[in-house]
Amino acid sequence: MGMTLGLLVSAAVLLHVGMEDAFNALAYGGRLMGVTLIAAALVELVAVLALVDYWGKRVMPYSGAAVLVGVGAVAGTNLMFLIIQIEGREHTPFLWLWIGLALWVVWALWELTRQNVWRGIPHPRGFALGAAVSAVVGAASLAYSQMYVPYNTPVKVPFGVSFGKPTLSADGSALQVPAHIEFRNSGSVRIYVVGTMWKVNGYPTKFSEDDGDMSAWKNDMWSYGSTLPHVIYSPSHMLGTGDITSPGSRLDPGDDFSLDATVEVPIKSGIGRVALSANASFIRADRCKLGNSYPESAEASWDTDSENGKHIWDAPGWVAAQGDEFYRFHSRIYRSSEMLNMTHRADYATAWWVLPKWREGDFFTRSGTDPYLTVAISRDPDGEEILSDSEQEPYGMKTMTQSTDRTFSQLMEAAKK
Repeated sequence: MGMTLGLLVSAAVLLHVGMEDAFNALAYGGRLMGVTLIAAALVELVAVLALVDYWGKRVMPYSGAAVLVGVGAVAGTNLMFLIIQIEGREHTPFLWLWIGLALWVVWALWELTRQNVWRGIPHPRGFALGAAVSAVVGAASLAYSQMYVPYNTPVKVPFGVSFGKPTLSADGSALQVPAHIEFRNSGSVRIYVVGTMWKVNGYPTKFSEDDGDMSAWKNDMWSYGSTLPHVIYSPSHMLGTGDITSPGSRLDPGDDFSLDATVEVPIKSGIGRVALSANASFIRADRCKLGNSYPESAEASWDTDSENGKHIWDAPGWVAAQGDEFYRFHSRIYRSSEMLNMTHRADYATAWWVLPKWREGDFFTRSGTDPYLTVAISRDPDGEEILSDSEQEPYGMKTMTQSTDRTFSQLMEAAKK
């Protein structure tokens, strides 16, 4: 009874995982592994039938060998699950199943040895060699499906920003500046968009003959990566912001989500420089996928049904300060195969669009804001415990940032041509 139970439990797990991966795994290698697991499950079911004959009248000459092959299939597949679980260094309830099956394999081999099952097997050395070769092929298939293919196919996503030819508004009070954001998939790997943002800021500037001092230079370099000693900036004005594409969008090879937007720069505002920046965060579709609920998961920090938009909750401290407004999208993130989902804890992807309130020392106007996008993968649905870079790396999460700027004079000259 115990031998039958172990074979049936293992076969049920392999059929579940194999069927899921054979039809739904994100990479070809994962689907191949799914077919392999289904085959192993069928071998174990045949071993159950052989076990009935072996413990009975032994009408079938190789029923003992069939049972031994079935136990070997349990040993090999269970070892793969256990290795993946240990390699991931994560605890799931299924860990106890792998440990239980490992103990069952030891007991089953001991019991079959006690029953002298080897006597009924012709050429036992060749049989053992065949089993070892099968285990090596299975391990190689696992490595190919879960590691080599997803990690050696590059993602090619051209991403850039630029200004178009500006024009004067009809009443001559503003400069209409086109902003172009290029975002397309020119590679062979599908991606899922976690979050995107573009924004245009205007900076009132003054020229100074004084070239500043070390404190100003080093602070500029630390904060912005560059310094313009003879330019004095005033707090920024937000001229426009938005998404490049909807959160959760799928970008197949050849798809183009490029965007054109037009912002208006008031001529008499004193703005001397206009800056365009954009962020795009995405995950590889051959390593993982967002939950189906992600595109509809929007939650805001304010009461969206009230007229005054009362602030009702705060983001975690690493995302925004208390009182800052934001909205977010989030869902569970699923790995490339059911095998990995069973051997790893659930993780969650979250994108936060933050609209900070002005505070003393902020480099934007009192009446304005300077929005930003923050994306991360976390252990819990609310994004409190963030995964380290090495823990996020298997998902292929990548955030790209591009920016450009022009002086107001350059834009005005272009508008006059």
